Amino acid sequence: MEEVEQSSELAPGARLKKWRVERNLQSAEVGRRIDTTRPSIARYEAGRMPKQPYLDRIVVMTDGEVTANDWLGKEAADVVAKRQAPV
Repeated sequence: MEEVEQSSELAPGARLKKWRVERNLQSAEVGRRIDTTRPSIARYEAGRMPKQPYLDRIVVMTDGEVTANDWLGKEAADVVAKRQAPV
């Protein structure tokens, strides 16, 4: 039997999508809740880091299930990886 990936092991975008799906919300509704568009929500769920005002709203909306540290940790790791990549 396949083990279900724990929420804390999911990428922040995947956690946002999981949160949305568990509540039977469409991405457009989530967008309205944080004052952005459906395509922006799709980009966040795909892994793009939201700008600060939207990130703050996501954290509040999800009651901390998706945190700023999750996003910032991923971004910092991506920056380090790019800097270490051979040119």
